Amino acid sequence: MSRILFALAFGFCAVFGASSGQAASVKVAAIHFRPELGDVSANRSRLLALNEEAARAGAKIIVNTEMATSGYSIFSRDDMSKVAEEIPGPTTRAFGDLAKRNGVYIAVGLPEFDPVTNQYFNSAAFIGPDGMVVGTYRKRNSLIEASYNAVATGPVPTFDTPYGRVSIVICADLFYPHFARLAAVAGTDILLAPANTGISMPFLSQRARENDMSVIVANRYGKETKGTEVDAFTEDSFTIPSPMVYDFSYDSLSGIVQDDGTPLAAWSDPADGVVYGDLAIRPAGTFPAVRRPDLYTILNQDTLEDYTFRQLGLPKPMVTGLAAADLGAGVHDPADVAKALDKASAKARSENIPLGLFVLPYGVFLKDDPVTLNELSLIVQNSGVDVVVSFREGGPEAQPTSILFATDSGKVTPYRYVRTHRLPNEHLKPGEHFLIVDRPYGRLSLLQGPDLLAPETSMVMEKLGVDVIAVAADMADPSADTLWRTRAADYLNIVVANASGDEGVFLGGYPAPPSESIAEGMAFLRADSGQVRTKKEPRHIDVSPLLVECSRSRC
Repeated sequence: MSRILFALAFGFCAVFGASSGQAASVKVAAIHFRPELGDVSANRSRLLALNEEAARAGAKIIVNTEMATSGYSIFSRDDMSKVAEEIPGPTTRAFGDLAKRNGVYIAVGLPEFDPVTNQYFNSAAFIGPDGMVVGTYRKRNSLIEASYNAVATGPVPTFDTPYGRVSIVICADLFYPHFARLAAVAGTDILLAPANTGISMPFLSQRARENDMSVIVANRYGKETKGTEVDAFTEDSFTIPSPMVYDFSYDSLSGIVQDDGTPLAAWSDPADGVVYGDLAIRPAGTFPAVRRPDLYTILNQDTLEDYTFRQLGLPKPMVTGLAAADLGAGVHDPADVAKALDKASAKARSENIPLGLFVLPYGVFLKDDPVTLNELSLIVQNSGVDVVVSFREGGPEAQPTSILFATDSGKVTPYRYVRTHRLPNEHLKPGEHFLIVDRPYGRLSLLQGPDLLAPETSMVMEKLGVDVIAVAADMADPSADTLWRTRAADYLNIVVANASGDEGVFLGGYPAPPSESIAEGMAFLRADSGQVRTKKEPRHIDVSPLLVECSRSRC
């Protein structure tokens, strides 16, 4: 079968700077691999050959897939006992010899046994060029792996190398924004992610961009078993089988992404192979939005515990229409808003649902003067639809302001929000608080585009039980749709009106299609607030480092 290798030359390709003698870039590699289930010896031999190939090609950091030595379809402690080993152990010694011989760093996923506590872990060992284990990361987010995988706690570890600070997460940990962000605020330059899952390059680019760090994912392909249900068992033979046969070829991707989100290389063929990239080495950069730790304290409060979440007083689940519209270039007045709102309302009527929310881009009007506010209030009163409008000047300090005109039984109540996050080059006074309002169609938050550049923002919205985020934006970056889509995966419906890009409605979580509507001028989608009520958050992780300022310049 043919192999397809996509590689892009990027940045300054010289290995050493002309004047400083400092390394300007580092060659890295991800090993795309299919382990034979249960055959540790054969898997190790094949992996060593691929890692030797990568090292001889000049790679200084090599990443191997999750559970690379054993395969993934393990369903009990009995299964795990046949393939697990200690760290240090045979696998780390073998890779350590290779690392020392070639002067490289290697991350390898393997099943780990801790003889002191008699526990098993889905782990990744990080081995240095001296051949020794630098550190180990144990996967935090298990699904049916819980039948054997013990709970791991502690911070996301970081490791200093000549090429920058390195951290490791495993597979599902990458899909929660918390882990990459914790690594980033700890100063990580390169995130290594052994994985066994479908993944997309736009998603990897978004994780890299929002955290200002490079990302290397080593993935796998091929099918394995679903396991067998047992009726009688011991604590060691206790089994949680998969509801379906594992198929790791679906959207399997090994990839390397630069800190600014630029893809350097990708491999998705169902064949063993090595993918390479040259990562620029640079001083710590800057996050795309200035962090606001003073607004993130609720991240360390357990509001999503099942009983507590049921007491949040959320509006009853409701099916409604969500719409975002751009009035186009030029000067606008409230009459233009009324026309666009009529169009969105007609669309909702054609689908036999009410229109609940209508969002306009950032800066539709210059100033929130009393005459404009009164005219907008009358439009909302007549329509019976909530409308979000924003203003480029929000008072004497020119604060970017959005106003929700909320309507109930003919009465209109304005709610004012001032953008809480600023770009690094902006000089404005940000708002002091987020704003959350309960509406018939769900718990609503008002944000502006730059607010969502900080992943902590959507994490906070989850903790507050938010169903819908209304985003007024003016972002020309073509990757903006990926930003909104990634935040919607945090079980939040995102409604974005973007003055410099497409409008979009993105349904939260992973719903059945149609799950998004993207168009220039008008985006509309039916939404059920009940579908985002099962919030997902990582377990066994201390997020308190996100609540304080960090020392590196990017923070």
